[in-house]
Amino acid sequence: MRISEDRYSRDLRRIHVAQRMIGHEVRTQWIRVWTGLSAARIRNLYHSYVSSLKGVTRHRGPSPRRIASFLRSPALRNEASAIGGLARVLEIIPKAPVRNARRNLPNLDLGERMCHVFELYQHIVPESTFTMDQFILLVVTLAEADDLEIGHCTNCHGALLLDRLGHSRRLCPHCKQGSLNSSKEARPLSASTPQESGTPPDPAQGSLF
Repeated sequence: MRISEDRYSRDLRRIHVAQRMIGHEVRTQWIRVWTGLSAARIRNLYHSYVSSLKGVTRHRGPSPRRIASFLRSPALRNEASAIGGLARVLEIIPKAPVRNARRNLPNLDLGERMCHVFELYQHIVPESTFTMDQFILLVVTLAEADDLEIGHCTNCHGALLLDRLGHSRRLCPHCKQGSLNSSKEARPLSASTPQESGTPPDPAQGSLF
């Protein structure tokens, strides 16, 4: 009887996680690997569950595989730093690298916790445009620890998504802008500026650092 109860409880958990992911418009492929449910069962859940939800879209096609495709956006990269930092603090990101994390990382327990972290982030940042598909890919990428890691801004100590092989100064966009503004304000003026001599200034961009 105990074995039957455990199986029933675990099956309910799978369904609940799948429903949460459906509500966050996660693709079927991701839901399948994190819950262990079949694609057919997920489709049935979608059709029976989505009628109670408003504005939920089912995204078709394979799950995203290249994180660089959305990190080109400065706004999304900022969000990736924030939610990645939250995931690190709440121990969603394993401490040791996971080889082939797309295959070896997913499990029901972590899927439940990922849903919690994503929903917590949405509560903290209600205007967020970061999707759970993108969050799952970020978790998988950070777990592999090949290209990206979560570090800290050297100035404000906020969470910062970093290229592991990068050599640029570790500053968040806000601190970079502050450094740029400080450099402009501190730039000395010559005795005779172009404005004073009546000649237009040469178009030049100062160094960030």
